[in-house]
Amino acid sequence: MAAASTGGDEDDSRCLLLALSHDELGVIVDGLADPLQPVVAVALSSTCKGLRTPLHSALFMLLQRHVRASALCRRMAMSCAALREAEVLAWAYIGLTADDAATLSMILRISGLPKLLKLNLENNNLGDAGMMVLCEGLSPGTAPSLLNLGLSNNQFGPVGAEALAAALRRGAVPKLKSLGFGSIPIGSQGVAALAVPLRKLSALEYLYLGKCEIGDEGVASLFANLGKDDFKALSLLFLDGNAITDAGCATLARVRDAPNTDALPGLEALFLLQNPASAAARQAAKDALGCPR
Repeated sequence: MAAASTGGDEDDSRCLLLALSHDELGVIVDGLADPLQPVVAVALSSTCKGLRTPLHSALFMLLQRHVRASALCRRMAMSCAALREAEVLAWAYIGLTADDAATLSMILRISGLPKLLKLNLENNNLGDAGMMVLCEGLSPGTAPSLLNLGLSNNQFGPVGAEALAAALRRGAVPKLKSLGFGSIPIGSQGVAALAVPLRKLSALEYLYLGKCEIGDEGVASLFANLGKDDFKALSLLFLDGNAITDAGCATLARVRDAPNTDALPGLEALFLLQNPASAAARQAAKDALGCPR
């Protein structure tokens, strides 16, 4: 009579995953390795002893990611489970750095945060480095429900603006309705990078670009020669505190000239205070766009 097999040997003989290569197993684990919910990947490795060795490196990396995610959650006084389910993250004025942005980016990239509607990161210390790593985590599959994004006063310039533009071109945050991007020295170079991707956000209603050091060239990049579907939902546009002169206001006043008579159909308010442009030029731009304010 043959000796009975041990439970572990029997489990291994039935585990079809053992037929996969290390690379194929790695792909599966990457799909399950949520740093906010690592138990799923750990449970997979426990299904049979033969998986423990090939998955060792992947599980070690998952542990490191979970430690980083947990540390950020503790700082925000919330659990990992709460972050996975969050609809609003009000993380303004808390001194977030580029390292924190890297952790949030990793969470976005892997967990997706599918229920997130509002992300407020205003008045932190992200800088260009933080914006670059944060935007690496933004893709069509991450934060797909996001409606409001606040990035104002985060000490970055054109490089950070270009990072966000690249994320938008990849199809990130397609439902975005509100973007706060003020008090950041992106200049005309930064707004030129953002121009086309911002135009294509079909749900964008509120755009704040106040105190961004935008000049007449930036205005031209953003609004000259608009297509009929560009900025089609935009209703509130803030350009206060920039470097826009009468020439930039004239560009705005021509936005609806033929053949672009349907441009900016929903614009209700245009804010141009604290710009070098004359009061008459500012008012002419508003009148041409049909804005009472």
